[in-house]
Amino acid sequence: MIVTDSRAASVTRRATAGDIIWRTVARRGMLFSECEAVDHLALDTGGTLASRPDDGTDLLWYVLTGGGEFETESGPPRALTADDAALVPAGAAVRLTCAEPTTLLVVSTVPERVSRRLPRRAPCM
Repeated sequence: MIVTDSRAASVTRRATAGDIIWRTVARRGMLFSECEAVDHLALDTGGTLASRPDDGTDLLWYVLTGGGEFETESGPPRALTADDAALVPAGAAVRLTCAEPTTLLVVSTVPERVSRRLPRRAPCM
């Protein structure tokens, strides 16, 4: 399980109209990249988002606004707030309980052990 504050990975780039804050959510090798879904979620105060270990997907939960308490099977709960991310491996049981209205970007990918069995993809011509 990786839980991080994405501000540490931010790069400020100069643009013609000003600075751009560029935050990479996922790169090759970080998530295996056979994408199942990219979802935008909005939860009310007290709302709960829980992983479904039997889904068989790796997850990235990126908090856009708000936040709450992130609980795992092992270790103490910790706060997740705006610009924090949690990488949840397939099969892990985790839960986020929102302390305020919260929006997240959720990326679901096929785990590497499954993806490596798929045929190699080539661009269509």
